[in-house]
Amino acid sequence: MPDTKVKGAVSGIEGLGLAASASSIRAGLVACTGNVGCRFSASDTKRHAEEIARWCEARVKLDCPVNIHLTGCHHSCAQHDIGDIGLIACRVSTSDDGDTVEGYHVHIGGGFGPDAALGREIFRDVKAGDAPATVERMLKAYLAHRSGPKETFLDFSRRHEIAALTAMIAEEVLA
Repeated sequence: MPDTKVKGAVSGIEGLGLAASASSIRAGLVACTGNVGCRFSASDTKRHAEEIARWCEARVKLDCPVNIHLTGCHHSCAQHDIGDIGLIACRVSTSDDGDTVEGYHVHIGGGFGPDAALGREIFRDVKAGDAPATVERMLKAYLAHRSGPKETFLDFSRRHEIAALTAMIAEEVLA
């Protein structure tokens, strides 16, 4: 498309209620179909991804994208295990009677290509309703404790042991 037509195209896209650009949160956000379209999925990953994005965009100012992957089951269509932050769906117990809600096990530090590695589990049984605040704390810990503005989330998460990351994340105050 010629540069002279870009403004009109962006205006048309936004006129449909869609975005023509992505925040640093949305630029790296990936979610599988979730339980709306997949019988294997334990959660509504698309809705939860949108909730994480909306929550974090209002509270965290990132200067670079962070890959956040939500997958609904062991098939890992959204490849949670290679995201900077990866969430794999689970059912979280809410009572001794066997009641459960949608939730996630959270991984950190996955990568691909020359940085290939599987993420390490950092949290288990996070209720889906608590996932946005959990991701917010993770992102704020990264911004507060990275070695400098050039350090990626991946490098930051691999530089620390899980116990140290957990402690940094617990220190972060929600907005």
